[in-house]
Amino acid sequence: MGIFQFHPIYKKKIWGGGLLNQFVAGKDSESFQFIGESWQLVDREKECNVLKSPYYSMRNLHDLWVNQKEEIFGRNAPPTTRFPLIVKILDCRLPTSIQVHPGEKVATQYGWEKKTEFWFFLATLPGSSIYLGFKQAISPNLLKELIGKKAIIQYLNHIPTFSSHGILVLSGQIHAIGGGNLILEIQDNSDTTFRIYDWERPNENGSLRPLHYWESVLSLSLEPNNPKLLRPEEISVEQNYFAVKRIELKAGQFYACHMDGASFLYLLFCSGRVVVGDILYDKGQGIFVSANHGKLEVVGVDTKNEFIAVSFPLEK
Repeated sequence: MGIFQFHPIYKKKIWGGGLLNQFVAGKDSESFQFIGESWQLVDREKECNVLKSPYYSMRNLHDLWVNQKEEIFGRNAPPTTRFPLIVKILDCRLPTSIQVHPGEKVATQYGWEKKTEFWFFLATLPGSSIYLGFKQAISPNLLKELIGKKAIIQYLNHIPTFSSHGILVLSGQIHAIGGGNLILEIQDNSDTTFRIYDWERPNENGSLRPLHYWESVLSLSLEPNNPKLLRPEEISVEQNYFAVKRIELKAGQFYACHMDGASFLYLLFCSGRVVVGDILYDKGQGIFVSANHGKLEVVGVDTKNEFIAVSFPLEK
């Protein structure tokens, strides 16, 4: 089969813009002024990445999933009607809302979509941070009082962020991304987000975005935790539908693997430049390698060349 590339889907956000244009080669700052999300891989009813070069009659990610699932995505592909992951880049000029995504049990009960996600910090500005999880136990009654109020941040873990680090955000965990973070997010194929607090800021129409009171109460885990960033060398994570690994090459070093039909491999190049086959790729570019591609070799060009590899989990 080979290597595919897709057109990203850009999403404007009231908190977006600032770093993405510096990451994606050849993009001017004005065109990315309020872009908060760049969807690199998505297969949903209303959003689906289009192939840069059609593959026979197949023109987008969903076409590939429906018509050549095992050949392209691999024998580890789950029996879902759509590609079960979303890979996106988040450009947070301002903080996102404080929010939560439901877990599988409550999502099934109410017809929502569960969502766990992994964040890899592509770039961070001085003082950047995230909020993740409660640092102390709180009661359901206190939670109800705090929804919609800034006081809730006093109860959250506040974690400084650094480029090339990562962190896992489990379903049910309260979280927010602070301003000055450019993040690669790998997540379940879900767009279910419940806002808990949104900084009293108006949207582009001058209205406040709605909050989700009862949905948040049902979805949140109130157990305290103490999450830590993963250092660059620690980034190797598996969840139900995705595996994520960070790889770094020096100039002339190569990463080689044999694509034996188990899973696709999506590579996002995060720093430096690499050569795959006879093609030079810059940071901000991504490639989708089919499961039956055979031998794959990535060669570093610059002093430091970093990329993230996404696949289905290994066979058990």
